[in-house]
Amino acid sequence: MYFYASLFVAFVITLIAVSKIAEMLLAKRPNIGWVLLASIVSAGSAILTFILLSTFIKGVDPMVMMIISLSAMFIVSSAAFKNINQMSWSGAVTTNIANIVIILITMTAAVVLNGKSLEDELSAMNMVAKDNMLMVESAASGYQDDTFLEAEDDSLAMNGGGSLSETFTEENGFEEEEPQITEKDLLPPSAVKSLERQKKVVYKEPKYHVTQVGNIRTLVGYTVRILKNNGNTISGSLKKVSGSDAYIEQRISNGTAVTPIAVAKIRKLEVYRK
Repeated sequence: MYFYASLFVAFVITLIAVSKIAEMLLAKRPNIGWVLLASIVSAGSAILTFILLSTFIKGVDPMVMMIISLSAMFIVSSAAFKNINQMSWSGAVTTNIANIVIILITMTAAVVLNGKSLEDELSAMNMVAKDNMLMVESAASGYQDDTFLEAEDDSLAMNGGGSLSETFTEENGFEEEEPQITEKDLLPPSAVKSLERQKKVVYKEPKYHVTQVGNIRTLVGYTVRILKNNGNTISGSLKKVSGSDAYIEQRISNGTAVTPIAVAKIRKLEVYRK
């Protein structure tokens, strides 16, 4: 509450000071009321000038555009003081400069004296100004019409229809969009069901399963992995079990080799199954 009251006091002080300056510069309407009106019209015309320049002038270097915009804004704002306060061009320019400088000083003092962060307040004001400028620029450039069409497209798409560009033609008006036929629609029902079942099948990676050494005779023909008591591991196809030995066929660089392993020396037996 105190902060906004301080801003109001700063604004009143600015009006009084600018009114005195306008009176010294021989303005025919130096009263506070006329200065207030001139300040409002000055700010509004400057903002309108910036919007018009930003909307209709494209492809200009940003630095050049900033110089042009600031110059034009200052000229039209000075013209407001000249016509409303009825003073010369030199007096109007001086009054306009004084108005800008004094309002900056008094507003800064109000912010600092209330313990506010000047940087935070400037950032907030900058964000609000940018948002308002974008809204006005959008309205001026016809962006709202494009937004309306996009919103209609989204609405139709959510309701299962096509966009306006897809469903409207200049000659025939609105037309119903043709259904899209996929390759799946051309398959017979049995093939479709088969594809659906394949999607539901969960792939299980084959791996080794530990089994008892006493079952080794039932694993003939399977791929096994044997851990011997000495720590060595042998993998291969179990060809046969004869007496107390198991014969493992292994692949080597020159072909295959069959290695006998004493069953009594097997510490761990694993079989490779799906």
